[in-house]
Amino acid sequence: MTDNPWEDVYHSDGHVFTNIHAVITEFAGLLEEYGQVGTRFLDVGCGNGRHLVYFSRLGYRVTGLDSAPSALRLSQEWLRRDRLRGDLLLSDSRFLFPVADESFDVLLSTQVIHHALLETVLFTIDEITRVVRPGGFILITVPVFKEISEPEEEWEEIERHTFVPTAGMEKGLPHHLFTLDEFRSCFPAFNILFLDQVVNEFNEYITLTGRKK
Repeated sequence: MTDNPWEDVYHSDGHVFTNIHAVITEFAGLLEEYGQVGTRFLDVGCGNGRHLVYFSRLGYRVTGLDSAPSALRLSQEWLRRDRLRGDLLLSDSRFLFPVADESFDVLLSTQVIHHALLETVLFTIDEITRVVRPGGFILITVPVFKEISEPEEEWEEIERHTFVPTAGMEKGLPHHLFTLDEFRSCFPAFNILFLDQVVNEFNEYITLTGRKK
């Protein structure tokens, strides 16, 4: 066991996330309409590389950022196996991203940035804003706020809409859960193109697509 639960998961379980959800393919279609294919793409919290592989196949110059060394190793192996290229950065999204201002045309982050107190989540959003060029696109997903009711875990609310599980794989890791209006307000530097609440077989989440002003 390490102090990084995601390193433990990827080290022991390997490719735990492989499916591409509909919001991703819809986002790819939007980017194609705007002539973004072939541009610079960053996945914040890339995990084992499913979105890196998907967008690299489409022709993007992909970079993945993750705090788990085993996740980056799996991403590299997957890219190489499919004869694709990508850059990989070992970094925690709760801190400064190790990239220059306005480095990317497209930024994706799915179910990652909410793993912190609200103040830290807002810092991460500031970093997202910093590294995307004017006119660039983002797709961010986070869990939607609802009353915690999962019987297999206990949750403690430590600030408004921020909960910490007291058991399970993510024990002790804060989760800030957003409402639609709250999440919209966090992105003043972006024109919001799409904002909705999605329900799939695994969870219920908010998806936000924006273009930087």
